[in-house]
Amino acid sequence: MEHPNAELYRRLTAAFQSGDIDTVKNALAPGVRWHEAGNPEVLGREAVLQQMSGAIRRIDGNIAVHDVLANDEHVIALINVALRKPDGSEVAYPAIEVAHMSDGLITERWSFMDSCPPDVNAFFSDLG
Repeated sequence: MEHPNAELYRRLTAAFQSGDIDTVKNALAPGVRWHEAGNPEVLGREAVLQQMSGAIRRIDGNIAVHDVLANDEHVIALINVALRKPDGSEVAYPAIEVAHMSDGLITERWSFMDSCPPDVNAFFSDLG
């Protein structure tokens, strides 16, 4: 049986991929701090949802969860991301996500790549 925070992370990932913003919203603390490699920190649930909704509308892709480790305070997930923009360009990369949890909500989240290949930078640079 998985830890409830691991189950939450898996539900959040599936919701993001399916465009289920309500489920994503319900997993985030109101004052969540959101960190992604190559992007400025995003503060607050509504700002994170706004950023996500833009990505959901403009990117077709898959996030394959390789493994999730969790306890009462943290989630660490190993994922493989494959994305396609409307122009057909594609990029794929492995990532590690770390989330700080409190009362079943994500209060802070970091996403890391072992390196940021030029095609990954180019992919995200023109999302607008």
